[in-house]
Amino acid sequence: NARRLLNALRPRMAPALGRGLDPPSPVERSIAFGADGLCDIELPSASEPAIESAADVYRAFLSGDGERVIVTTGALTTLASVIPEIPADVRERLKVFVCGGAVWTKGNAGAHVEVNFARDPMAAAAVCSAGLSMTIAPLDVTNYIALDASNVAHLAASGYRTGELAARLLEPLLEEDGEPSYGKTHVSGLVTVASAIWPDLFLKTRMRLDIGEKGADAGRSRPGIGGDKSKHIDLLTAVNAVDLLENMLESLCHEEFVV
Repeated sequence: NARRLLNALRPRMAPALGRGLDPPSPVERSIAFGADGLCDIELPSASEPAIESAADVYRAFLSGDGERVIVTTGALTTLASVIPEIPADVRERLKVFVCGGAVWTKGNAGAHVEVNFARDPMAAAAVCSAGLSMTIAPLDVTNYIALDASNVAHLAASGYRTGELAARLLEPLLEEDGEPSYGKTHVSGLVTVASAIWPDLFLKTRMRLDIGEKGADAGRSRPGIGGDKSKHIDLLTAVNAVDLLENMLESLCHEEFVV
């Protein structure tokens, strides 16, 4: 799907792609995103398969100089596998933004569990306790941002491939009867990316986040009390939804005014 999206967007410089490790959980995502994971929309077929492992792409990415930023929007299986290999000097200049978790709100893969953490609870627990500079965007915050038909029409009329493709991906999700409601859709991944770009539009608290690894608690996020402060993460707790939504739409549509 990454190849299909890149073929549709035709960026001037294509990113390195790799095949990630498969998470062990049978949590089914095709319910929301169709059999192909992209809402079954028509896109060009992939021009070539991913030939590197995602772990190798991570290693190459982390070997460079300067600040490094990782944003995850799915299961944390591959990231968890490379964390033990990250040198101390790289850890000091690495920032990680994680889309996942449901702390005080209901989950989307069970009463208290968010789907990305549910797909590999042990990986989520390992990443969240790794002691990295990390910001976690849980459903408690990402659920405040919902796009509706007018927003999707704004994207479709942008005249740019980014907005037009985003509209095509989002349109089928407006037809779903689930959360938040018919005619609207959450965009948790986009909100997580936005938290890295516009951090001033969010409130956060520093705390430990404990992730259940097995049984009925698998994937469940609970705020931890005390403990080793080096294991604490920044948990997003609130968002300026109006300004963030404007910024996201204007950036995807290549418009100039951004808050």
